[in-house]
Amino acid sequence: MTAILAGRNSLSTILTCAVWCLVAIASVGWTRHGGSSAMIWPANAVLVASALCMRNFDWRLFPPLLLVLSTLVNLGDHRPWVTSVGFAGANLVEILLAVFLARRFSPISDFFEHPGWAFRFALVTAMAVICSAAVAAEALYFSEGRGWLGGATTWTMAHLPGVLITVPVLLALNPCDTKGNPDHDSPSSLVAGGLMALVAVAAIMVYGQTHYPFQFLLLPPLLLATYHLYAKGAALAVAIIAMIGSYFIFTDVGPAMPFHGPGSLRIYIFQLDLATIFFCALPLGAVLTQRDQKAALAERRLRDFRHLADRVGDVLFRVDAFGRWSYLNPASEQLFSVPVEYRLGQHMLESVIPEDRPPLSRALSELVSGSREDLRQVVSICRRDGTIRHVEILAHRLDEDLGYGGLIRDITEQFTQDEQNRRIAEANEHAANTDELTGLPNRRAFFQALHACMAQDGAKIAVAIFDLDHFKLVNDRYGHPIGDIVLQRVASTVLAAVRDGDMVARIGGEEFAVLITDQNPEQAISLARRLVRAVSSDSIVVPSGPTLHVTISMGIACHRPDEDHAALIERADQALYVAKRGGRNRLMIAEDTLTEQTANST
Repeated sequence: MTAILAGRNSLSTILTCAVWCLVAIASVGWTRHGGSSAMIWPANAVLVASALCMRNFDWRLFPPLLLVLSTLVNLGDHRPWVTSVGFAGANLVEILLAVFLARRFSPISDFFEHPGWAFRFALVTAMAVICSAAVAAEALYFSEGRGWLGGATTWTMAHLPGVLITVPVLLALNPCDTKGNPDHDSPSSLVAGGLMALVAVAAIMVYGQTHYPFQFLLLPPLLLATYHLYAKGAALAVAIIAMIGSYFIFTDVGPAMPFHGPGSLRIYIFQLDLATIFFCALPLGAVLTQRDQKAALAERRLRDFRHLADRVGDVLFRVDAFGRWSYLNPASEQLFSVPVEYRLGQHMLESVIPEDRPPLSRALSELVSGSREDLRQVVSICRRDGTIRHVEILAHRLDEDLGYGGLIRDITEQFTQDEQNRRIAEANEHAANTDELTGLPNRRAFFQALHACMAQDGAKIAVAIFDLDHFKLVNDRYGHPIGDIVLQRVASTVLAAVRDGDMVARIGGEEFAVLITDQNPEQAISLARRLVRAVSSDSIVVPSGPTLHVTISMGIACHRPDEDHAALIERADQALYVAKRGGRNRLMIAEDTLTEQTANST
């Protein structure tokens, strides 16, 4: 026994069973009626509530201890041995089933928080009590010869309200319960006590007289207690009504007394009243608790959102269906240089520069109408001080008639940097494709353009290649600076003679190429002849030097179907070779027999 008491689990279980024993003796002695059983049996509720709440409940010690105590209580009530043992077994069955089914189908993890908990708990309790009633009825039948159905009914009507009402009350009074709503301002102890006193006064008025059925008077104070104290207040109020009503029924007073019949009929009517107010008040309290929990959760989330929104560097916004600002976080003051209060209610497009308004307005109209779900657009805004900022708007459509919301990011620095990077990239691309001396496209740019033109179906292309005649003599006689001037002047002369759509490029030291497009062969050859004449007739004035005249030799080839660029360049280059061998200062046209003539000449 010392070892049992030393263990915390066993000690808690023993103390709980002792409380059960005291409540059972009180119930038998106080509420006995004509059916020789207790009118309401709350003792089993003590063990059910304890087993549901206590983590250290000793399930090995509990069954034999309960059997012994229950048998002794019934023997003390002058019951036969068979009845006493049968009632002990019925109590054990009832408690074990109620705990098992409650944990499985109606756990206390959501008690007083969901309206369905009370209904599930009532079903669980009814199943457990019906099973225990069957055991008790068998004991009464074999021991005392009482009718099985009558014994089962008497047991059920005593045990069902006892467990159904007392367990929620004990759960509500559980000092270890931490499931209260921290966001709800609970009434003071004085207010709670006043509400319970009001319930008690109403119960005394209803059950303390016999002439009038005033049971409806219980509802106002019960609902008032439920509204202020939620499900726990409802459970306590029902318990007060049950105790006061039981006392008056025991003393043969109450609105059910005028009913003729056995005393158990008045008890059943009273129990029906208790069940009715129980299922009115407890689910309502759960609904109120759930409502406050959801409201508190929503408020916490809103506070968290505002806390984060106030510290975000980008502008968070919401716009109504008419395009007016309805929410802006503090970051908007820095972007627009206007207080949030001044900007709210104004149209979103007011700060956008005029040229960006039409495309943004169309996109926002599509967003509001539902033809698109989100938007991402870069616009420029004019601040109050006149400075221009570039922003990126990311918006998402909200529910119908609520407009849209999203984020505005200031990308002015990024925009400026991107523009600088673009210009640098363009400059680098231009430098990579431009001849530094003449300013003409270089060999790389020429072949890129040639590939692009040849990729087009049905394009008319001709390539002319020329170089300066005896240019080495110019460099040797006058020096390279004068040679550079000559190259520059020839480049400008040829460039002035071609069309805007044609391309002149320097592809070697004194070698140039002309890309002629959208011209038939006769027109391309005519243009090439003009270029040769233009260079030969031009006079090149050298600073502090003589006036020079230079000539060029040129070969031209027109693109054939299914011919690649290498073959086309090769034919033009061979024609240039023939022109130089033929006396220079002339144009040679690449014909079908050109390669054969060149081979013979070689």
